[in-house]
Amino acid sequence: MSIYHNIYYNIVSSNVHKKHLWENREFDLHRHHITPKHMGGDDIEDNYTYLTVREHQIAHYLLWKIHGNINDLRAMHMLGANLTSYQRRLTGKWCYDNKVGFFNEKWDDVKKEWGAKGANTQIKNKIGIHNPKNFSKYASLGGKIGAKSQIKNNVGIHTNDQSKRNKWASLGGKAMQGMICVTNGTHRTRIRPEKLDEYLANGYCKGFTLFS
Repeated sequence: MSIYHNIYYNIVSSNVHKKHLWENREFDLHRHHITPKHMGGDDIEDNYTYLTVREHQIAHYLLWKIHGNINDLRAMHMLGANLTSYQRRLTGKWCYDNKVGFFNEKWDDVKKEWGAKGANTQIKNKIGIHNPKNFSKYASLGGKIGAKSQIKNNVGIHTNDQSKRNKWASLGGKAMQGMICVTNGTHRTRIRPEKLDEYLANGYCKGFTLFS
């Protein structure tokens, strides 16, 4: 049994007796499925434990480490946990592949509103280029940020595939036709239109500045 199993067992087992505190709303406890519903857990008392918000976040983090189920990262996000960029990428890709949440067609009418809300949050909290301490730095870097990212990740004309590099070189400016500029305040790049929803779901906005 891994250390993650041991910690998870200790958290859930030490809180199963707190139902009376959960029922008393002033204690602000969450009812947590010991075996999550997305893994077949039942809505029965033997499968419940009662956790603080922080304990609840940690419980789903441990479940993710144990089982690798992306739904536990989604649960962490919904509980207010600060996911790492790696965890956000995993969650975003899983939601995109499975048409979950933002990527479900039934939300098409409100996607723009969600994207604007994300941009306003970055502005309100002075994240990335909206932090006065960072503005000059990002403004001076200009397109270097996107170029460095492409070089690091072997993207576009910076790919290690020589045949693809030759293709891009032969296209010249035509390669950028139809591309959309996006930024999240710290990184900016150009993407194909079919990638737009994926980037919007991960905090990007159209344009090379969030003020556009």
